[in-house]
Amino acid sequence: MASGLAARHGGRAGLAALVAVLALGLGLRLDYAWKGRAPVYDATAYAAIAANLEQGHGFTVGPTATQPSSNYSPGLPLFVAGLYEVTGGVHERLARLVLAVIGSLSVLLAYLLGRRLWRSMHFAGPGRQDASRAGPELAAGLIAALAVAIYPALLEYQGMMMSEPLAATLLAGAVLAMLWARDEPGALRWLLPGALLGALAMVRPEYLGVAVILALVAALRSSLVPHGDTSNDRKRGWRDALLRAAVMLGAVVVIVAPWTVRNAVALHRFVPISTGGGQVLFAGTYLPSGGNPERVGAEVVARHPELFGPEAVKRLRLEQILARLAAHRYPGMEADQALSKMGKEQLWDDLTEEPLEYAGFLATKIGRLWFHPARDVMRAPVWRALQWAVTLLALLGLALLAWRRRWEALLLGAVLLSITAISALLVASPRRVLVLLPLLAALAGVALAWAASAARPARTPT
Repeated sequence: MASGLAARHGGRAGLAALVAVLALGLGLRLDYAWKGRAPVYDATAYAAIAANLEQGHGFTVGPTATQPSSNYSPGLPLFVAGLYEVTGGVHERLARLVLAVIGSLSVLLAYLLGRRLWRSMHFAGPGRQDASRAGPELAAGLIAALAVAIYPALLEYQGMMMSEPLAATLLAGAVLAMLWARDEPGALRWLLPGALLGALAMVRPEYLGVAVILALVAALRSSLVPHGDTSNDRKRGWRDALLRAAVMLGAVVVIVAPWTVRNAVALHRFVPISTGGGQVLFAGTYLPSGGNPERVGAEVVARHPELFGPEAVKRLRLEQILARLAAHRYPGMEADQALSKMGKEQLWDDLTEEPLEYAGFLATKIGRLWFHPARDVMRAPVWRALQWAVTLLALLGLALLAWRRRWEALLLGAVLLSITAISALLVASPRRVLVLLPLLAALAGVALAWAASAARPARTPT
């Protein structure tokens, strides 16, 4: 068994390298989780919600909340509250350690994705081994795993109660499950990626829309599989395609629907996962911010001195500033609904009155999303170089994949483009890229392995 395992991972040396990288990723995450990091505001809110759930106070941040608790995605606090219930009390360090173990799975998933994408690019089916490509395939996986294992911003969030590490594992698992599901016929194989995407949407609500897009990608892949030349064969192919997409979406709905029902009862309106969309739409379309969400509050205060006193930016959080502006603009309307209305009006004005300025605004936001450091630690030259290298090499890897294997490129490209589009419309937070890191690292590993293979002199037969 041990020899077979080693053979599947490049021999004893390859297996040893994989174990070392996995141990590094797990060890770093456990260290950050044990010691903890000074939490950002969202991490404090998630921790408070989880504690209140365990203590029977409901889904609430508590009296210190500066915005409705429904603005927070429920997946992470619900999971942590479940851990508290099992362990008999609020044990935040223990919860961080469990999340660190789950987060470390992203390292393994990046490795598996890197190898799988390399095989796909070279048309090697599942289980087939090509000795001439075994080295680059292993390298693609190990490079991907190492990048995820040591990425500092992801590690820092592992030391807080933040959703990015958990979401990164769920997304990588969902994409890998889709790749596995398409290997064999049968609609039930698509239950797993659907369930993982549903769990991901509960943790990061923007992925609810991404799940729909990926179901369409699954249907497209299924419809492209040859089923014969007759009209009946083509109809059966499309039926199978739609069935697989329906199974995926059905699994998503099963995960999300209970919380949607809870929201209908608690909030008296249809809210699939969380509120707060109006706030991020307004902030994401506010041209005076220059595409920097951290400037929105200061710019609003500067342009509306009649609403805010001195030092308002230091005293109030962004959601409090925007809520006051919404109450002034639309008295009596719920803040998020008012901000949604204001954001749509603002977007229309941007598109019709300032199209060139808005185009530059979008370009700035997209650049910020992909190349701005997600944490201050990423400002160090070595980590900035890592961020740029992973991002640019991932683009090369995606191009290579598109050249050699169209569906896998469509799958990963759909994820990257949809998150880029969401960020361009809403708030361009570099934190969103952390969720994509295992996918980016896998693509970067493929690009580096390809470059190394291309640079190696071809062997001449003796």
